[in-house]
Amino acid sequence: MKSDGTTKTIVVMNQKGGVGKTFISDELCFMCETLNLPYDFYDMDRQGGCIHEPQQVEDPAIQIVDTPGALTDDMNKWIEQADLVIIPTLMTRACVPSLETMLEIMKPWQEKGKKLLIVLNQWDRFTACANFEEWFFQKYPHVDTVTLAESEVVKQAAANGQSVTTYNKYSKSAVEMQAFWKIVLNMLIGEGWEE
Repeated sequence: MKSDGTTKTIVVMNQKGGVGKTFISDELCFMCETLNLPYDFYDMDRQGGCIHEPQQVEDPAIQIVDTPGALTDDMNKWIEQADLVIIPTLMTRACVPSLETMLEIMKPWQEKGKKLLIVLNQWDRFTACANFEEWFFQKYPHVDTVTLAESEVVKQAAANGQSVTTYNKYSKSAVEMQAFWKIVLNMLIGEGWEE
C-alpha cells in the first residue's frame, strides 16, 4: 500500500468471515467509480466473491483494503496505515465475540485518533437484531455506526455485478448505501467533500 500523505486508506476488517467485508469493499469501489475518484483496491481476503479485481492506479485518491476473516500478523500494519477502519458485523450472538475482539484491538488506535466505523449489517425487524442493537448501543454508545438492512436488492445487485445504488436506485438499500458513502467521505475528507 502507498502512504504518501494525500491518499486516504480505508481498511475493511473483522476476524470473522461472512459478515460483509467483501460487500462493503465492493460498495466502496463503486463509490469511487461513481464519484470519479481514482482508487487502489487490495483484495487480501482471497476467498473470492468480490465483484472488483485488485487494481493499483497512479495517484489514487483512496485505497481500499479488504482483509481476511482472521487475526493475522499484518492486522496492526493495516490499521496503522489506515485513515479509516470499517468493521462490518452481522447482528447475531455468534458475531459478538469477534466484534468485541476487534473493538479491543482498535481501542489503543482510537486513543491515537484512528477513525473507526462499525457497520451493523443485514438488519431485519426480528427480535435478534433488536436485542443486538440494544446491547451494542448500551455497551458502545460513542462508536460511529451505520446500519444496513437485509435486502433482496443487495443480493440481486451483487449477482448482476452492480452497486445497489445503480441496480435499484429507489430502494431502501440504495438510500442507505448513499448515506453510508456520505458518512465515509465525511470521515475521510471532512464536511464539504461534495463541493
